[in-house]
Amino acid sequence: MNTFAQRFFIMSLSKLFLLFFILGLSSCDFSTRIDTTAAVKEMKAKQVKRVLPEQIVNQVDTWGLGVQKEIEKKLSEKSALDLASLSKKYGISILIGKPSELNAQVQDQKIKDILDALDYSQSIQQEIPPSIQKNASGDSLFYIFTHPVAHTIILGFSKVRVIQEMDRPLIK
Repeated sequence: MNTFAQRFFIMSLSKLFLLFFILGLSSCDFSTRIDTTAAVKEMKAKQVKRVLPEQIVNQVDTWGLGVQKEIEKKLSEKSALDLASLSKKYGISILIGKPSELNAQVQDQKIKDILDALDYSQSIQQEIPPSIQKNASGDSLFYIFTHPVAHTIILGFSKVRVIQEMDRPLIK
């Protein structure tokens, strides 16, 4: 009789185990599986990216060249150059004039020194290629180029804004 009770207990236990297994299996919903490749792509997209100073300078160079071409096109067509709309469109500050005049408008000593050098270079009629300069605090970059009609043009880019615009495709 002892063996009968043991067999009954083992059979009841195995049936109970089978019942829990079936209940557990039925509670699993296999229809909503996670697509691992999509999950990996999303994780990479939300990953914090490191932006190197060279990348920021390259981005300012690319954008500055684009704005330069737009300004030069308007100046060559002799059409009105609306600095406020250009400034708003690109989110930059724009200063146009002779280096000596711009020197009074600029507060940063490093940029003032660059404007003095530009004034001298223009006085000896030296060809001046576009350049990118940082201000003394390093929070802004300036794309500086010269034009025969407008003399010197300074495009001021905020470093924070450049990084945000570079990262825009990665932000969801």
